[in-house]
Amino acid sequence: MVESNPAINPITGHQWDSSTLMEKLVALQEALLAAQERNITLTAQARELERIARDAEDIKVELANQSQLLADKSRENKHLHQELTKMATQMETKNQEMEEFKALLNDIQHQLKICQSERDQLAVMLTDAENVNRRKRSSAPEQEDYQQPAGKDKGTPSPSWLRHLKGK
Repeated sequence: MVESNPAINPITGHQWDSSTLMEKLVALQEALLAAQERNITLTAQARELERIARDAEDIKVELANQSQLLADKSRENKHLHQELTKMATQMETKNQEMEEFKALLNDIQHQLKICQSERDQLAVMLTDAENVNRRKRSSAPEQEDYQQPAGKDKGTPSPSWLRHLKGK
């Protein structure tokens, strides 16, 4: 093996001089500095990429959690929609029943008015009959206040106004 002499330039075969060595040393130091700067930049970029990767993982986990929460809320909304639909149906049924009750109440009120009107008419007829009866008594005191219906016992008097109600 041939030993190389560090004082001889292997490319040119000449001996190194100090100015060339200094230039070479300065060039190597500048290249080293540039490589170190590049290394620092690349290290910072690598750390930034690692941080971004961690953030991306965190975002993926957060998205999975949000997706699960959204699915839960969706199921809850579906359940609430079903409940609201049931309630709306029940309310519609109750509303129909209320309408039927209103119609029934109106019918009963109408019947009550008819009954009150008939009662008022009967009261007027009764008053008229009593007035006629009083006039008869004052004009003919010998006539009886009570008439006996045919086939009835003479001991049970029937008021004369009663025949007005019976249509006699």
